[in-house]
Amino acid sequence: MSIYARISVITAVAVLALIHVSAQASGPVARVIDVQGTIEFSRDGERWESVTRTKYLFPEQYVRSGSDGSAKVINQESGEINDLGAGTTIKVSDGQLDVVAGRNFGVQQQARGGFWQAMRNKFATTQRYTTVRRSVRSADEQPQVDTARNIAVGPEWPELVWSNAGPEYAYRLHIGDQTFDIPPSSTSEMIRFRVPELPAGEHTYAVEVILDGETVYAPRRRSTLNWLDAERTAEIKAELAAMRDDPVRNDPFMIADYLEEQDLLVPALDTYRGFFRSYPEENDMRPFLIKAYHDLRLLDLREKEAITYNTVMMGANAP
Repeated sequence: MSIYARISVITAVAVLALIHVSAQASGPVARVIDVQGTIEFSRDGERWESVTRTKYLFPEQYVRSGSDGSAKVINQESGEINDLGAGTTIKVSDGQLDVVAGRNFGVQQQARGGFWQAMRNKFATTQRYTTVRRSVRSADEQPQVDTARNIAVGPEWPELVWSNAGPEYAYRLHIGDQTFDIPPSSTSEMIRFRVPELPAGEHTYAVEVILDGETVYAPRRRSTLNWLDAERTAEIKAELAAMRDDPVRNDPFMIADYLEEQDLLVPALDTYRGFFRSYPEENDMRPFLIKAYHDLRLLDLREKEAITYNTVMMGANAP
């Protein structure tokens, strides 16, 4: 395919994506957990799909239970945990869950509210990264590798990542006054490097691109790396353990959001990637992964996911 044809295809995807962005921009407003028996989900109340585990619901979507079905539905804004009993259909409105068939739906308990409102705000922010903007690099243009401007690492989470410029390129990583040479990787979609133990605190870092022993790209400025001390590492591990022990908070998007708040961008990315490897059909939530790629400056992977997101959404919203 010619460069012009590729640009035309990408532009078409980006333009058509505008059709559905407004419908999804408010983010998820409910979450289905503890699924038992027959539970189904629909975007329009007509076409239904089986639900077998946690499901995120957006405005104007539906969930229903069969005669043997039950689940809990969390209103993410209010924190209410509702029991969905057999033979009941629920429609999701913006901040509200309405019964449209059956009667087996009631508040079981009040959980901590507010968190998902912040997540909905974050979801709205992620929409800016779903636009496809890919440019085509000319044959004589040297590759560039960017890095996250601020990132935390430590003995429990020691990896840095950056884009793979190509199978012929090696890399030189500078951390403070230390230098590490990383060989080419012919198949990796990104380069991963385990940082050896550093003194706790902030360090500058940068990645050069090397071809045949010569530097072909060097960034104009360095980024900031924060090596976590033992005390902070223990605090983060304890909070993650508490989240995973809580049936309401044991949610990959909650966990990834917490990791991002600590600037642990690589384990946050890995949490998102693990979720979408297991549940690729959860396309509505893909903007979180797209933003995670953006934050780590993995722009080729961001564009790939943005194309997937827009393409699937267009198909899902087609008559």
